Amino acid sequence: MATNVLNQAAIDALKTAMQARFDKGLAQGTQDWMKIAQKLSSNSASNTYGWISQFPAFREWVGSRLHKSVKERAYQVSNRKFEATLDVPREALEDDNYGMYADLAYSYGISVDDLMNDLIYSGVTAGFSSICYDGQFFFDTDHPVYPNEDGTGVAATVSNMQAGAGEPWVLLCTKRAPKAFYLQERVKPEFIAKNSAVNSDGVFENDVFSFGGRWRGEAVYGFWQLAYGSKATLDETNFNANYKAMMKVKGDGNRKLGIVADTLLVGPDNLAAAETLIKAINKANGASNTNYSKVELIVTPWLAL
Repeated sequence: MATNVLNQAAIDALKTAMQARFDKGLAQGTQDWMKIAQKLSSNSASNTYGWISQFPAFREWVGSRLHKSVKERAYQVSNRKFEATLDVPREALEDDNYGMYADLAYSYGISVDDLMNDLIYSGVTAGFSSICYDGQFFFDTDHPVYPNEDGTGVAATVSNMQAGAGEPWVLLCTKRAPKAFYLQERVKPEFIAKNSAVNSDGVFENDVFSFGGRWRGEAVYGFWQLAYGSKATLDETNFNANYKAMMKVKGDGNRKLGIVADTLLVGPDNLAAAETLIKAINKANGASNTNYSKVELIVTPWLAL
């Protein structure tokens, strides 16, 4: 009678190999989202961000302190749940031929970073039609800014967008403590083995050992003042206009915010124009390019339409 080579020790060895490869992939993924966003921890099904309405700044202390109340419009972001499932056929273990599945687990680890990149950069492109803390689209022409520092009075409107029909490109100020984008994380990435016994229901019914990745979280819009989005042509005129517009943005009470763009974010359609604008020392006519290295250039496939 043939010996059953599939035992608990073999299953445990598979689980150990899969976990190790997943962890290695997770560590070696490309976290492009961290170039423009910051992680926030979440402790419940959703987070409410009243504090985002208060751009941090000091003022002269005259009289009593100025206590700013949280805006009545609550900006609430619910966590979403994401998964990836990998089934290993029982015969792969019986034949000691499961190395390819360990390699897949490695790819699954990398795909966690792909998910986070996609969430943040998809949030950028969706910012022209998605609500942020002040009730306006994140990229919009009429963000309210109030005449008094406590957020009272009749608001004026400020724009941080340029209309157009092309692939979006965005100027960002990333080196300030507040951020334009955040990644809300409720549960860290984990890799789970569902079936760890030969006689488990999953193995009995489907003849597979199942493994799964899991993560909970969501992308969050932060301070619109730190971003200027455009769908117009990426050229010197539009770049200079948007760069200047960011420097002139003020907060409540006509307070200067001191914002200077340090990053140009583009997708593949704007790659050539961005390199001409930022990377070329001279213009086509031989004149000096005053925008040479003015900002850091980030090119990402996640911004493609």
